[in-house]
Amino acid sequence: MFKKVAMYLVAALVGAGLFAAASAMSEEPQQPPMSMEEMMKKYAELSKPGPEHAQFQNCVGKWKTETKMWMGPEPTVSAGTSEMELMFGGRFVKEQFHCLSAEMPFDGVSITGYDKAKKKYVSIWFDSLSTGFMVSEGTYDATTKTMTMFGESVDPLMGPVKSKSVIREVSKDKTVMEMFMLLPGGQEQKSMEITYTRGGA
Repeated sequence: MFKKVAMYLVAALVGAGLFAAASAMSEEPQQPPMSMEEMMKKYAELSKPGPEHAQFQNCVGKWKTETKMWMGPEPTVSAGTSEMELMFGGRFVKEQFHCLSAEMPFDGVSITGYDKAKKKYVSIWFDSLSTGFMVSEGTYDATTKTMTMFGESVDPLMGPVKSKSVIREVSKDKTVMEMFMLLPGGQEQKSMEITYTRGGA
């Protein structure tokens, strides 16, 4: 059953690709279209995890977290836990986040991957305090071990909200994530900082 579904999916993707190629050729001269066999090989290659996915390995495990949130001049600080695991052969990393704050306890889930077609890291986040998703994409600097993501979500009162997240690997056992709200005038306002330390309960 699953093999049939997979075959139908591949056939649909290949068919869509051939249709798109044919449409493009009708507008202006292009390279000769790939054969069905060449397209299937290309799709198979693009579906494999690449070196960009290798860094997800270090995320795996349980972490203790300290969250700082700025709702005014001074941040509120709360403890929490995070557990991360790989999905689909290392293509994605899934985080289950739990904040232990008595004032505003919540659970959140993120799924992060590297989109080989876009050549960008992509992520979605959703939690128990919202009915929507935050969708982000960005890049990774291997020299500084820093991932920079730009996200967008819809606030029930304010409408579309844009943000920037900077995730820096301090060591294999410590990571710091900073989030900034992107204001209409182009300014960045820091709204959150989470420090992850390996060894959560």
